[in-house]
Amino acid sequence: MGKLVWAAIGFAAAALLAEYALPVQGLPYLAAALAAFSLVGLGLRAPLRQRWMTVLLAAALGLLSWWGRYELRVAPCEALTGQKLTVTGRVTEYPQVSEDYSRVTVRLTEGAPGEKAWLYLYHGELPRLRPGDLISGEIKAASVMDRGGARMHTATSAGICLRGYFTGEVTVTGRDRTAWRYFPQEISRTVKEACERLFSGRTAVFMEALLTGDKQALYDDVELYESMRQSGVLHAVAVSGMHVFVIICFLEMLFGRGRRTSLLCLPVMALFVLMSGGGASVVRAALMQTIYMAAPMFGREGDSSSGLSAALLFLLLLNPMAVGGVGLQLSFACRAGYAVFLPGVVRQIGGRRLLRRSRLADHILGSLGNTFCATVFSIPIAAFYFGAVPLLSPLANLVTLPVIEVCFAGGYVLCALSALVPPLAAAGAAVLSLGVRWCTGVYGVLGRAPFACLYTADPLAAGWLVFAYVLLAAWLILRRRGVKIMGVLPVELGIIGLCAVLLSGSVRLALGRREIDVLDVGQGECVLCLDRDGAVVVDCGGSELYNAGDAAADRLLAAGKRRVDALILTHLHEDHANGAETLLYRMPVDRLILPADADGNERLTDRLLSMAERRGTEVVYLSEPMDGALGDLSLSLVLPRTDGDDNERGIVVEAAYPGLSALIMGDGGVEAEMDLLARGFLRDTDVLVVGHHGSKSASGPLFLNTVRPELAVISVGYNSYGQPAEEILDRLERYGAQVLRTDRDGTVVLPGKRMD
Repeated sequence: MGKLVWAAIGFAAAALLAEYALPVQGLPYLAAALAAFSLVGLGLRAPLRQRWMTVLLAAALGLLSWWGRYELRVAPCEALTGQKLTVTGRVTEYPQVSEDYSRVTVRLTEGAPGEKAWLYLYHGELPRLRPGDLISGEIKAASVMDRGGARMHTATSAGICLRGYFTGEVTVTGRDRTAWRYFPQEISRTVKEACERLFSGRTAVFMEALLTGDKQALYDDVELYESMRQSGVLHAVAVSGMHVFVIICFLEMLFGRGRRTSLLCLPVMALFVLMSGGGASVVRAALMQTIYMAAPMFGREGDSSSGLSAALLFLLLLNPMAVGGVGLQLSFACRAGYAVFLPGVVRQIGGRRLLRRSRLADHILGSLGNTFCATVFSIPIAAFYFGAVPLLSPLANLVTLPVIEVCFAGGYVLCALSALVPPLAAAGAAVLSLGVRWCTGVYGVLGRAPFACLYTADPLAAGWLVFAYVLLAAWLILRRRGVKIMGVLPVELGIIGLCAVLLSGSVRLALGRREIDVLDVGQGECVLCLDRDGAVVVDCGGSELYNAGDAAADRLLAAGKRRVDALILTHLHEDHANGAETLLYRMPVDRLILPADADGNERLTDRLLSMAERRGTEVVYLSEPMDGALGDLSLSLVLPRTDGDDNERGIVVEAAYPGLSALIMGDGGVEAEMDLLARGFLRDTDVLVVGHHGSKSASGPLFLNTVRPELAVISVGYNSYGQPAEEILDRLERYGAQVLRTDRDGTVVLPGKRMD
């Protein structure tokens, strides 16, 4: 490996440590220490000396670059946290509009440091905004670096230095004189509008995401998004190297290979990068292709390792905090897998002499080899962030990626044609829709297949993943030392271990597993009650950074559960119900239990009931107390009778095993507590899932004096409400309850008595 590769490794590793582990204040001193320590390399032999000094000096530069960006650009914005500001700025992207809020990206010009900011509007509607519009309004500033103790890597990796929440009206004050530079976003919007005209329903959603990289509509389509996530093919619509490769192949097919076509590819790639938002994966691919094409013009050969390193250094020099972006990590991990393993895979496949080897066999072997190369380094990253390893991803890619490539190229042709010959474009769209339906149909089948994913919430699954990579590392080390070991041996051992993990779920289910889990879903609540005979979920909602439905489904599947006996929503507020639609899609749910007079969010309720109808879930509206049992789990549901708001009128659940009882209050406050006390529904409990996330409006003295919990669990995340309130924490302590909080302690597991 050359100097550029070692420099990229050192710089990226240092930036990664600064992003996730190292204290900001100590970065300059550590950088100075690394620079000084690099001088030790002067006493080493030539090859080792070069690598030693290159890596350490690049690492020192990486630490200084990260520290400099924080001190000069992020820290001044951090100092504004909590302040109300009147700001003016230039819109740089089309707003993202969801059911709950709108978000616009703005380059601030007055009222705050001139940085990029995400500005949110939760109540009301933004005016119609385009990139280049000048807007003003009053905001409450918020941090991008600290959200419940965790950095918002998504924001800082995208160059965002400030967040803010509009507290009043948003006013358009004019149009920037340089608005013409946003023409790629205008082209992207034109493509989206053409997709909406040419296609319909789910096909339009898929094509918009595929052609422009805008996945907002895809996220809103829970069924399509979840089926793609579970089958491991979301990369197909995350604009990346595949899309750049298809563009180049299409241009070469039209104009032939040669220097002129290469020169044409460069501006087309640049335009596509700008249209798709300039994500790390597509920038990486475009830079590498540019280096590869430009090398022959200067009498050099294209080198994938050098191109990859140059692209990484370019992105991190522009923004060292980009290293925290999941897209960048996955993109470079995939490409590194190709650089390390592809030559060996090609030799292995080429050396196999199959009887009557056909093009189909070559395609299958090549696809499986490419999938291995692309995922060997990216699987641990995906497992860390998303908690799942899609086992059927190779099959999904094998049967759909060729169709997706045709849809991608054909989609752009049809969008252009729709402006010239609309009838011809409409006819072509009808044909292309067949390909999209094939892909979405495959994703639906594979995404819901048994054992489609391995969930790292299961310790055995996480252990298998470590075991598989230890096998791979041992095989590589032994091969380098000349020990001849067939590559099929670690594969066979890994498959045997995987089968054991998959079977263990059924074994543990037969042996019995009873526990109550209060999941960490941010500012929300989701409680799982597990028994050998089934599972009950109480509430399923979380904050914007969490999907409680995915968290619940992953944990249930990891525990060997394949269905949910009952999903109980205490009330229909977002933080208790916005993941329920996902859970209903991911797993069969026998009954959905709602309070009889639930008002809540109408759009959320409509989507929830629609999903329940499609999935065959019985909907029960609770108006009177209800008791039930599931194996050794007994449940008591009661609805407080008050005139209060939805919080006070939500369902209260008592779940009990032999030797363990838990009272789940939802958002019930003092009014609900007093009603239940007056009606004699409350008694001693072992565990209290504290009402309303620890708000001071809940957990009154009379209530705590009656239920006397030994353990109080508060489901809470980052919030601006001051939850949990200090007075509630003090009160729980006075009444002798040990307090656990999901924002600090993570998911709380309460095991029941062991099965006989």
